[in-house]
Amino acid sequence: MNKTVALAATLIGFAVAPAQAGSLTGIWQTEPDRKDQVGHVQITPCGQTLCGTVISAYDSSGNPVTTPNVGRRILWDVAAQGATGNGTVYVPIIGSSFPVTLQATGSRLNLRACNSIGLCKTQAWTRVE
Repeated sequence: MNKTVALAATLIGFAVAPAQAGSLTGIWQTEPDRKDQVGHVQITPCGQTLCGTVISAYDSSGNPVTTPNVGRRILWDVAAQGATGNGTVYVPIIGSSFPVTLQATGSRLNLRACNSIGLCKTQAWTRVE
């Protein structure tokens, strides 16, 4: 391989890796729900903000499951600055949306949502890619 091409590839690799590590974007695995199923949520740019869509779901053995939540947008209007953001999360089990704060640290994404009377719930999602 040409030295210039090798150097360029190395620099691109270094530029991409840190952005992924400290970014909200990517594919994240949720915590298990009441059926012991997890979802994979892909967080991507949506105009000036970020949004997250459930792209797949799995049972406790890792087998794909069919659920009406696959294809559903559950995060939107996430105004992100690096590894943090604020937006709205939809909670399918109760059919309601709440303000949410997101914080990515390494391969973990913490989401904290609170209702109008101040009751809050935190979840930790794990980066898939």
